[in-house]
Amino acid sequence: MDLFYYIFPNIKGLTLKENEHNAGMFIVENAGKNFYKIKNTEIEVINRKPKYKYSNLEFSISHKGNIVIVLFDNNPVGVDIEKLQTRDFEAIAKRMNFKIKNYTREEFYKCWTLYEAEYKLQTTAKSRYTFNFNNEYIISAVTGEQAEIKKNLKIYEIKQNGIISLK
Repeated sequence: MDLFYYIFPNIKGLTLKENEHNAGMFIVENAGKNFYKIKNTEIEVINRKPKYKYSNLEFSISHKGNIVIVLFDNNPVGVDIEKLQTRDFEAIAKRMNFKIKNYTREEFYKCWTLYEAEYKLQTTAKSRYTFNFNNEYIISAVTGEQAEIKKNLKIYEIKQNGIISLK
């Protein structure tokens, strides 16, 4: 299981949503062609989930601010990233029916990112892994298969010039 991230610059004239979309597609195309050697990285959307049209490699995309992440695996996956910030955790958790004992920032974002990642997975998650990233973010990765995500996860950074480096 591979997680790629890209900290992207804003392109003037585009909204944040357009910049996030372009950065996500940059990772999907760059990693697909240069890392996984997929010749045609054309994307199709099935049940609101993007996938490669000519490859069985699965991926899930998430973004927050100027960071985009994409999780790749041979099995269905879901991923979510959130910036750790202060909110009314208790009110949101109650509205979302999260079962939280301690309304800490980390516990809330763990529940939130797992919820989002499982939604993107579109099947029952059998394996879950949540971790802090760059001291500012929390990421949750899920898969529909029994897997040791923590043990098998490799994290790569994609630079603006397209170079991929293991973090």
